[in-house]
Amino acid sequence: MIKRVLPAIWSGIAALHIYWALITPVGIYNDDAICLLLARALRRGVYALPDGLNLPATYPPPLFPLIIAPLTWALEPKWEAMRIVGLASSALLVFMSWRLARRILSEAWAIAAALLVSLNNVLMVYSGVVMPDIAYAAFSLAIFTAFSKENRGPRRLMVLATAAGLTALLRPHGVILIGSLCLAFWTRREFLRGILFLIISMFLPGMWMARNFAVAGTSSGYGSYWATMWSQWNVHAQFAHSVRVMAIYFGQGLLGLVDLASQPQLLIAAAAVAVVLTAYGVRRALKAHHDLGITAMAIYLSLMVIVQMAWSIEVVRYLIPILPLCWIFMLKAGTELSGRRQWLAACFLLLAAAAAVRPDIFLLKGERPAAIWRPATMAWINRNVPESSRLMAPREGAVMLLSGRRALPMTSGMTVNQWLAEIRSYHVEYLFLESSQMMRKMAWLTQSQGANEVYRNLDEDTFVLRLGPPAPTGH
Repeated sequence: MIKRVLPAIWSGIAALHIYWALITPVGIYNDDAICLLLARALRRGVYALPDGLNLPATYPPPLFPLIIAPLTWALEPKWEAMRIVGLASSALLVFMSWRLARRILSEAWAIAAALLVSLNNVLMVYSGVVMPDIAYAAFSLAIFTAFSKENRGPRRLMVLATAAGLTALLRPHGVILIGSLCLAFWTRREFLRGILFLIISMFLPGMWMARNFAVAGTSSGYGSYWATMWSQWNVHAQFAHSVRVMAIYFGQGLLGLVDLASQPQLLIAAAAVAVVLTAYGVRRALKAHHDLGITAMAIYLSLMVIVQMAWSIEVVRYLIPILPLCWIFMLKAGTELSGRRQWLAACFLLLAAAAAVRPDIFLLKGERPAAIWRPATMAWINRNVPESSRLMAPREGAVMLLSGRRALPMTSGMTVNQWLAEIRSYHVEYLFLESSQMMRKMAWLTQSQGANEVYRNLDEDTFVLRLGPPAPTGH
């Protein structure tokens, strides 16, 4: 009966993913627009954003833009058609979740793990987004699946090491993946094999870092983020951030308890239960399977959680790389704790699936498909802002992609005088503000610095200010 029902279930889940992709406008996350811009730039043999500064990009890593570059050439400017990349990556991630889960769980529970991954609200939201997160997660699972104590000849080692190196060119997390695989070798006292794996896997990322040093004097733009964060390190703030990461990633993201955001104590408690179950599942899996791949998975999962606690940005999509591993180990814990009373594990599965689907149904109410982000405003900027002008915007990548105009990011953490000095040094002529709240915060500018509102769109809640002499107002 289950086998007959499964095709209908998978079809329904696929429809949910497609609908989420259709209601997510291209450019809304900004990073998706930046990936498309860099893919387009690679077709011209450069790796830089068209912001007018002509500075080479050192992040994000280049592999994902390189992969999608041919597709951008075929589909430009129909960027909304690029959703197929995210949907294909999501399908691959669910498939690899099932393949990997079979190493630890029975066939039935491996399917259950894949179902819980596919139903997860975080994965749903990002299914149609043109970013490397889901593709990276899928490829990392493929490496874990292939990484076992059998078939570890020199040729296989070289192939796996090269593949691991490529993941570091998809997302920086690939460096953690490489380190986890090397540490897994060293836990078995295979030090020489681990060192050889490290050398081969770091060759391609090393070439990328060498390029960055040559053109920009840094290994990666992410390094400046880390330096800024650690220069402001505070024990109390770090502890509070770590607690929020656990609540957001494991409570809201993994378990789908979105409604508990206003009740942080309950959310933290739920997240703690998820972490304890995951840890217990890791322990039982390591005890039951003397498998090098499972050791590497356990190390990787631990390191990823630690890194996310240290990273000051709290974005729930950073859960995606460890999402399948968490559910695989949680189900391992559930089946072990329930013993012969498998109905208890089945109840846990049903509750988890219901929690995952509930926010999808709630958030989809009233949503309509949207091709691109702020289309009317982007069209106005394209028609009325001169090509030689520069804008400053919170989502500069989206503005550049969708309006065809040069844009710089809206900087923060500066005094008013420092901010004004920066926009003058960059010859910024226009400011794009994407909400009434932001417009109110910038009211001082219109009153004292000669900035004039030249565009307002109440439907899209957007504003454009021109810095300098007055200009005609358009609506």
